[in-house]
Amino acid sequence: MSEFQTKIHEAFQQAQSKAAARAKEWEQEARKVFETLGDRAQAEFKTLVQTAQKGSRGQIAILGAELEKLGKKLQEIAAKTAAKAASAVNGQTPPGANPPN
Repeated sequence: MSEFQTKIHEAFQQAQSKAAARAKEWEQEARKVFETLGDRAQAEFKTLVQTAQKGSRGQIAILGAELEKLGKKLQEIAAKTAAKAASAVNGQTPPGANPPN
């Protein structure tokens, strides 16, 4: 019985190690995505601000709406990435993702 428990314990430790490694990979990937998105969002924001500085009140209202859309998109992406990272930590592969070998 002791040998059986040892094997189960070792298998459990291996599974935990694999899950932790997968979670780290997902975290690194998420950080890359957020960094890229952050750079893109900053560039887009700067462009919109420059346009607003030259524009009328109507154009500034349009700018505000576009900024709101951008914020919502970033929140959606953050929520999706957080869900993927959480499922990776729980040892699950998110739908549509290819698990690393």
